[in-house]
Amino acid sequence: MHKGVRIIYKLHINKLFDKYLTLVTLYNIALGVWSGTIYLYMKNIGYSYSQINLFLMIFWLCTFIAELPSGMLSDYFGNINVFILSCLIRSIGLFCLIFAAGHIWVLLLCAMLTGVGDSLFSGTLDSWFVNKAKKVNSDFIVKNSFSIANTVSTIFSLLAGFLGAQYLANINLSYPIIIGSVILLLPIFIALNEMESIHLEQIKFSGVSFSLSGNLSKNIVKSNKPFFYLSWTFLPITFIVAGPFNQWQLMFQTNGKIETGWILIGVNICGILGSGLSSFLNSRSHKIIILIFLSFLMVITTGISVSTSYKILAILFFLMHVLITSTDEVFRYTILHNNISGNNRTTLISFNNTLNAGANLVVLFLNGWLSDTYSIRFAWKSLAIVGFIITFIGYLILMYKFRKKETT
Repeated sequence: MHKGVRIIYKLHINKLFDKYLTLVTLYNIALGVWSGTIYLYMKNIGYSYSQINLFLMIFWLCTFIAELPSGMLSDYFGNINVFILSCLIRSIGLFCLIFAAGHIWVLLLCAMLTGVGDSLFSGTLDSWFVNKAKKVNSDFIVKNSFSIANTVSTIFSLLAGFLGAQYLANINLSYPIIIGSVILLLPIFIALNEMESIHLEQIKFSGVSFSLSGNLSKNIVKSNKPFFYLSWTFLPITFIVAGPFNQWQLMFQTNGKIETGWILIGVNICGILGSGLSSFLNSRSHKIIILIFLSFLMVITTGISVSTSYKILAILFFLMHVLITSTDEVFRYTILHNNISGNNRTTLISFNNTLNAGANLVVLFLNGWLSDTYSIRFAWKSLAIVGFIITFIGYLILMYKFRKKETT
């Protein structure tokens, strides 16, 4: 390729990347600005812990159901078109929260809209950027584009979350949600000139085709037994992590000035550190022993966090819990991938995600009931103990079952 042509291609792709980075960053800022206070807002307008968890359950249920159809919609109608639809639906869902006080049906409608909006966003911008770049230069290699975009957008999202929690929410708890809803509309104006034409005559809704026959499904199970054993064994971890993951705002914010912005920064930093630590652990042997130890540490840090009367100490142990949880999550996910055989990786990971979605729905229901009946502290502690006991038994069975075979 001529040097001048390469320079022109590079300029086109750089310009395209700048637009992609802007869209991703604006979207993450819109989500970040309310991320540290949304549950405080719902509690402030009169909803119980069970009702807040019902909101979460509907959100995750809609996200799970809409995930596959959203991919099909992107293929049919264009990635950038579906991205615009995602921004619009999620913006409406957030804005409707302002009118949810005393109207549970409005709260559930908001959960459905934000859940569908979240699913519609999944992968749209990434696919759009790569497809457009390939049209400019068919030899284009993604390289560090996604990493750079993720790093930049995460930094801005963190700043937005801090400002939303520490400043806007202290003026009015509804402000971060309103501003997040407005910011979600901004990417639409940037993306409008990238809208893709829709050729309805080319669309063939022939229904969902299930390519896996009964025999093939049996072959997948037979050749991936370690994966299925691990997938089921990992489920009880949800009992330990669901409460702290979803309720930390409600746990650590007392009456007075809202200060969850600082905790939000700590949560994200610990998440990043945990991901790095998991890379180190993946080079170690005796992985199931490590998993048991990590689960034990999660329960201990949770127990101390909810038992101490010193707020600073409680927050520090909660952040330790986040660090360990992040390490464990990436560590388990890597082990799952390492135990997949054949060409059905996406199918098997989808199966694992389905199990996790079901487990989350059950645990969120129990957590909400225990929080209302007793307290958040009791809910975290009791579910963590139950989760560890079941997890520990599962790991022991796993060790016994594969004592003569290296599974990890």
